[in-house]
Amino acid sequence: MGIDRTKPIPLHYQITSDLRRAIKEGEYKVGDLFPTDKQLMERYGVSSITVRRAVAALVDEGLLERRPGKGTFVKREPVEETLGKLTGFFEEMKARGYEPSARIIFTGPVKDPAKEMQRVPELRVFGDEPLYLIEKIQQMNGQPITYLRSYWPYEYGSRLAEEDLEHHGLYELVEEKLGLVLERAEQTISAGRAGKREAEYLQVKVGAPLLIMERIAYDDRGRPVELSVNAYRPDRYKYRVELDRNRPQPGSSVIME
Repeated sequence: MGIDRTKPIPLHYQITSDLRRAIKEGEYKVGDLFPTDKQLMERYGVSSITVRRAVAALVDEGLLERRPGKGTFVKREPVEETLGKLTGFFEEMKARGYEPSARIIFTGPVKDPAKEMQRVPELRVFGDEPLYLIEKIQQMNGQPITYLRSYWPYEYGSRLAEEDLEHHGLYELVEEKLGLVLERAEQTISAGRAGKREAEYLQVKVGAPLLIMERIAYDDRGRPVELSVNAYRPDRYKYRVELDRNRPQPGSSVIME
C-alpha cells in the first residue's frame, strides 16, 4: 500500500500502518529478520528519523524486537484477553491455539501469615484461615509470560499441589479434582516494575514495566477460594475491554491517592 504524501497524515504514522498490515498479513513472519532502517528509508523515500519513529511504534506494540548487534526481528503478537469472563491462563492459551505450560517455583503453607499479610493486604479476605501458596511461572510455547503467586485455603491448596501443575491449569484442576464451581471474581489491574525476583523469572531487566493483576475468585456459595497476584510481561500479554456508552459495564475505576 505504501504511503500517500497528499494525505494530511504524518508519514511515520502511514509507514507504521503499512508495516503493521504487512506483519499481520504474513508478509513478515514471527522470527523473521525485519528490513533495516536504511532499506525502509529507500523503500518509502523518507528520512532516518521518520523510519525510526515508525519502527519504534511497532516495537512498543510488541510486534517487533530490536536485538543489539543482530537487527530487528518480528515477534509474536501479544496474547490478548477480553475482560468480563472468568478464565484461567491455561484456558486462555489453549483457546488461542498456543501451548501453555508452567514451571513450579514453590508450593507450601504460608508459614508467617502476619508477614505475608503486610506484603499482600488483600489476604484479609480469608480471615484467620490457614493458607497455602502456589508460586509458578506460566509460559506460552515455552516463553515466560506470567509470574504467579496463588493463595488458597490450606485444604484446597495442598490438594492442588499434588496434581500436575506444570501441564494443567489451576482452574481446570479445581473443577475436575476438587469439585469446586468458580462463579465470579473481583479483579484489579495496575502498572508495576520488576524487582529482582520478577526480573529473573520473566527474563526482563530490574525495573522493567510490568502489568500487575490481582484477582479474588469466589465459588458458587460466595466463599473466597483464591487470591492470585500476577505479574505479566506487557510485551507478551495485554487486556482488552469493550465499552458501550448506553450499556453499563461491570467493574469501576479506582483512584489511588
